[in-house]
Amino acid sequence: MDTVWIISAILFLIMMVSLYRYVSEQKEHFHSSIGGFNGISMASLSTQALDSAPTTSEVKNHYKALLIYANDDIRKQGTCGLRILADFRDRVYGKRDFRDNLIADDFLANWPKWLPPMDPTIEEPIPDSTVAVTAESQMLAYLQKNFPQESEVDEQTGSTLRNLIEDFAYRFVFKKGKETMQVGPDFLRYPLLKGWRNPC
Repeated sequence: MDTVWIISAILFLIMMVSLYRYVSEQKEHFHSSIGGFNGISMASLSTQALDSAPTTSEVKNHYKALLIYANDDIRKQGTCGLRILADFRDRVYGKRDFRDNLIADDFLANWPKWLPPMDPTIEEPIPDSTVAVTAESQMLAYLQKNFPQESEVDEQTGSTLRNLIEDFAYRFVFKKGKETMQVGPDFLRYPLLKGWRNPC
């Protein structure tokens, strides 16, 4: 009889542990007005992303460089720019296509006021592919480091996080006014730089 009781107690304990793990995995650790994603605790962030993350002013220059490079590359019928954009798209918004009405003129159209301005008096220098690839990885590192506590960071950082995600979304992925931007269902469930390789 004691053996049956012990086995029953062990089975009950296993069931309770499994239930606790399931409930813990379903719990969202972070919520934002951006919506459409599950969060992750700071303890789960990759050390690589935290160590390499750029500042807010640096990430603005990275995004500017990526847009300028991708615009030049697509006009030269290159593929590297689109590969970099697609890698960022898939890691942030999930496996999606670029919006079907995307044209080359959209790459630099409606230049974001929160980015360093384009100088109309000179021809902007075109970054090389190495700079563009680095820009993407740094943008991912910036999101990885700052997004989980987005509601608590300073206004400049918080605004840049939202601006970056929304501008890229409506510039390349979602039809503004027809589709609601949302990040991927597993956004930040895994480190954004997990398995990252040079997309080119």
